[in-house]
Amino acid sequence: MTSTPDVRPTRVPFLDRAEVEALAVSGVVVPAPDAVWVSGRARFAPGVVLHPTVVVECDGTSSVVIGEGAVLHPGTRISATNGASVRVGARTTLGPGGCTLVADGKDLHLGADGRYRMALLLGPGTFGDGCQVLGPVEARACTLEGGEPGDSPDVASRGALLKGAGRAAGITLRRGQVVNGAGDFRRAPVEEQTAYHPPR
Repeated sequence: MTSTPDVRPTRVPFLDRAEVEALAVSGVVVPAPDAVWVSGRARFAPGVVLHPTVVVECDGTSSVVIGEGAVLHPGTRISATNGASVRVGARTTLGPGGCTLVADGKDLHLGADGRYRMALLLGPGTFGDGCQVLGPVEARACTLEGGEPGDSPDVASRGALLKGAGRAAGITLRRGQVVNGAGDFRRAPVEEQTAYHPPR
């Protein structure tokens, strides 16, 4: 019996200093070019901010696309492998406090105007416009419906929200909803965000 060949994709190396500086010429903000590590396969729209210690990995079969004006704070790590795609929408903020996105063969998509702090997001996952994960929270296979940004005065129309501390697996929320979890988020109730922000 013959052995199965190793078909794992070869990782694409990180950009060198000159290539990172070329990103800056194209409109990406890189305050410390020697302190970011990004794959040449990753795509960054103008206005993206890559703070020091950001790591963006993308192998030869995968894709990473970061939308205009997105901010990747220090400690952000993105990894796309085995044919997966990671998308981060325009003006979405990853961090501060650390944020990790991991898509290994299963896609992970974040919409525009979101906030993700102290979050570990594992594909598959879909987080619509204006969604938030405020942790420390590990979220896997979650679907959050998008809506208005998290600071919108119309609280009921905001994107869905996970907050607290613990693990959220397989959770689906509609816009305006929130799970405020501790430990296993599946044991926490689904609430309306208006419960935390009553009309004045």
